[in-house]
Amino acid sequence: MKISNKQINKAGATIRNGNEAEKEQAIEVLTQWRYSYMLPLRNIRSIVDNRLKKLGIKCIVGQRLKRMISIIGKIIRFPEMSVSKMQDVGGIRIIVPKISDVKKVHEALIKKSKHEIITSPKDYIETPKPDGYRSFHQVFKYNDAQNEDMRIEIQIRTKLQHAWATSVETLGVIDKVSYKSGLGEEENRRFFKLASALFSIKENCNVLDEYKQCTKDELIQMMRDADQTQQILAKLKGLSALKPALNLKNSGDIYFVLYLAADEQKDFSIKVIPFDDEEEAVLHYDALEKKNRNNTGKSVVLVRSKNLKELKKAYPNYFLDTQYFVRTIEDMIK
Repeated sequence: MKISNKQINKAGATIRNGNEAEKEQAIEVLTQWRYSYMLPLRNIRSIVDNRLKKLGIKCIVGQRLKRMISIIGKIIRFPEMSVSKMQDVGGIRIIVPKISDVKKVHEALIKKSKHEIITSPKDYIETPKPDGYRSFHQVFKYNDAQNEDMRIEIQIRTKLQHAWATSVETLGVIDKVSYKSGLGEEENRRFFKLASALFSIKENCNVLDEYKQCTKDELIQMMRDADQTQQILAKLKGLSALKPALNLKNSGDIYFVLYLAADEQKDFSIKVIPFDDEEEAVLHYDALEKKNRNNTGKSVVLVRSKNLKELKKAYPNYFLDTQYFVRTIEDMIK
């Protein structure tokens, strides 16, 4: 069933101002709308894979549907936003080895693109976000006879930038707070801003404005002090030793439902549930998401990747794997 932009925007208004019963109905509308992105995602992902194969750069590629809790959070944080124009409901992530590969991949994707390119790319590598986030974003508009004005966001980032971003998310899982949304302890967010600045220097890129006047030695000392106070590296290092409980029966380019749960003692269990069939994956994901919508200790996401190895590289935060981030910071400050 096709859902109109009017229905989508009305559902967004209900999320902001409706009562609980009305909000539940609005979530159902948004859920159906979100699943309509599966076809555009699948088709654009095919184009991405073909272009990358011709380019010859060894990349990690993953795709995901935006979690409903994230969609709702964004609707509330941006009250003036037209929900039907949300640009990252369907997302594709490309992790490249080094900085020079970012522009090469982007140029390959936009060259003679059959899908309309929406606005200029957002280059958060050239100009990092105030929280330290660095990546390169390009939005494409997918149009066909049944899908109009659907937007797919492609993120291109280096391995180091990816390690930073997923470590922010991992600490958020531990502390049950969205640091990437500007929430949580200021000192923890400062730690990641310092890490971003040091990573920028390592990649010979622009440092976020807050630390542009600092030398590398000054940043290293501030990072030492911040970690001594907050003990974030120790917290992340302890997590990286956890063994995920995997339920893997298949391999290949398939869908995965990732299910991360924490008990009151913050002991985590991780399940990876593979599906060859897209519809089955969607139904299973929908049921798990509904069941755990109000449980901050549980997180569910639907993603697609070539195999388990690439899946873990594309979404290390769901495996509580921050080893590369921790090792890089430790090498810098020891």
